[in-house]
Amino acid sequence: MLYSAGFEFEYALVTESPDVGAGTFRDTGVFHDFGDLDFDTLQRALADGSGTTDDNLVRGDLGIKSGYWYLEGDERFDVDGTFTSMLVKGVEIRTPICSSTTEAADRLIDLQDDLSKRLAPLGLHLGIVGFNPVREAYVLEPPLNEWEQKMRAEHREYDHAEVSNLSYGPDINLSFPDLSAEQVVEVTRRLTYYSPFMVPFSFSSPFHAGRVWRGPSKRTYERTWRRVAARCFVAPAPADAEPTMVHPPRIPQEEGRIEFKAFDAFLSRDLLLAGAALTLGVCLAEDLPGLADRPSRDLHQRSANDAFADPEIAAGARDVLAAARRALAGMPEAGHLDPLDRLLDAGRTPADSLLDAYSRTGLMYLPEGLR
Repeated sequence: MLYSAGFEFEYALVTESPDVGAGTFRDTGVFHDFGDLDFDTLQRALADGSGTTDDNLVRGDLGIKSGYWYLEGDERFDVDGTFTSMLVKGVEIRTPICSSTTEAADRLIDLQDDLSKRLAPLGLHLGIVGFNPVREAYVLEPPLNEWEQKMRAEHREYDHAEVSNLSYGPDINLSFPDLSAEQVVEVTRRLTYYSPFMVPFSFSSPFHAGRVWRGPSKRTYERTWRRVAARCFVAPAPADAEPTMVHPPRIPQEEGRIEFKAFDAFLSRDLLLAGAALTLGVCLAEDLPGLADRPSRDLHQRSANDAFADPEIAAGARDVLAAARRALAGMPEAGHLDPLDRLLDAGRTPADSLLDAYSRTGLMYLPEGLR
């Protein structure tokens, strides 16, 4: 099956002190967020990056999303609707459209290296974690004014900023030129249905409010039922399509694009490729009959609490992984699934690796970006 792919990957911004010996960072990392990140300073540092002339990119009307990397956060406006600033949670990299997930991963790593060089003079580095590990909550200060309230009521992408401005994760973007609009919507509904069985392979948010949380994914527990697990861009949309799941294309190149948005932030290139292969396989797996317009709160929260220790989640994950492997038979992406078999067999998620590292280093995130 011919397809194209791209990744969007959200990073936290962190400060790392020099090694204190034996290659450790014990209690030396600082996690930065909207409490101390200055939008104007960061915007100047990241200006004129690569991708500013790529016509395949969706660009916001504020000039922030102008290339292959940009700041992520919550935008604020004055009472007349004039943009004032952004409460920055981190930075996002998006790749150009690529012919495979492997090519997209290679571009992401290259862009990560370039972005790291831009951040270095500010003393900042790229960190990876699925949910802000130090904040108790995100509270808008000052409260939304009347213009902001009206605007957010009209634009659903601003819904649940109290969750989105604390969470980090990738979008797996896939397009299949041979699929009709109806088929694209069906694939998006399939991803939505099977999301709670897919996401444990990515779990990377076992911390909250400066402490170890009770499960492997605070992000999934809070996010993936309030916001979509997957969405697509087709026109015209089928009459019965869920409006938060199906959107009109913003540029011609977006027609038919499918985004899977429910994964936590992957901790390595291999795991990112594995998650992308799983997503690709579920898209192509005609023997997965489940369809849903909204993600299941119950299943996602059970998954977030217990992952593969929950028998239904483990069985669903095994079924989805097997179906993806059948769908990818003969494609090089099938081999990318192998790390997921190892996780499932061991009953582990990437959050366990973060917890193991935390016991040695005191860091509640993965330093140095994707490796």
